[in-house]
Amino acid sequence: MAKTALVISGGGSRSAFAVGALKYLYAQRPAIEFDIICGTGTSALIAPLAALGEIGLLEKLFTSNSTTDIVNTATLMQRFPHHNSLYNATALTLKVNNIFSDARFHALEQLDKEIFVTGYCLQTNRTTYFSPRGRNTVQKDYDIITLHDNYSFREAVLASISMPVFMPPVAIASLPDHVQQFTNGGGEYYNPIKLAIDKGATTIYTILLTPAEPEDDGIEFKSLLDVLEKQIDIHTNGMSPADLKMTQFFNDAITYLDAVKENMKQAGIPEPAVNNYFDLPANNPFRDKKVINLHIIRPKAALRVQLGGLEFIPEEMKMMMKNGEEAAAEILEKQKA
Repeated sequence: MAKTALVISGGGSRSAFAVGALKYLYAQRPAIEFDIICGTGTSALIAPLAALGEIGLLEKLFTSNSTTDIVNTATLMQRFPHHNSLYNATALTLKVNNIFSDARFHALEQLDKEIFVTGYCLQTNRTTYFSPRGRNTVQKDYDIITLHDNYSFREAVLASISMPVFMPPVAIASLPDHVQQFTNGGGEYYNPIKLAIDKGATTIYTILLTPAEPEDDGIEFKSLLDVLEKQIDIHTNGMSPADLKMTQFFNDAITYLDAVKENMKQAGIPEPAVNNYFDLPANNPFRDKKVINLHIIRPKAALRVQLGGLEFIPEEMKMMMKNGEEAAAEILEKQKA
């Protein structure tokens, strides 16, 4: 059965844009049912709550919380020599625990959907997709781990949000054998489109938090902290460029090959012969591949954030949310036409 997926990149406070896009989708396109939902970074908050249809709560979370409700940046120098992060994320831990009550976790377990929050394991160097239901899977490029208790699920969400260096890695206590610490799952190893396709998705809505073309910041970085924030922002937010490009490449290639086959038939070559020409199982990279109906929602210009997205300013997030709602409307209405 064909499935529809929603995949969201990470980006700290930029995720307000994704909430705006979802406001449009849930209000104006209620017929769309997502079978698979995946998020990382602050989008690890969005994915499970969107699966539950709690868009109002998401709007509240991304317009009423300030930086101090997420991290404590005041103790940086005291923490530097003795801790595994520059900032204290106790406030975030309390917030995640409050949001994901036992009732919500039980509701996620009962959904006829697959929900994933993404982390990167510092010990195994592998991307891990955590889910409240399903079964464990080991693939070439990633692992899927099912978490059967709310405590572990909260840990996974917290790990996914945690930006390395600035926020502490999180050890998932319920995992066997040895310590496994996880941190933000975004960046070049985050391939949620591939995950969705592996799970059977043929239609994928992708919400990205950066424009198609990077912009010139025009900023001279003078402090070590600013340079560090910039680099970590680049390497942990967003998703693998190859994930998007390869999907688009396969779409173009399959469409082209189908057109070639049709031209051959029109030229009088029998259909069985045409199929035989292209039936090279050992060398066919397009075997069993299908055209993916890919919808990409992203901002036209860079979303202006501070501290690599670690600065949460309600008024700015309200504007990003409005931007996301308008972008989703413009892009999807254009495709509809």
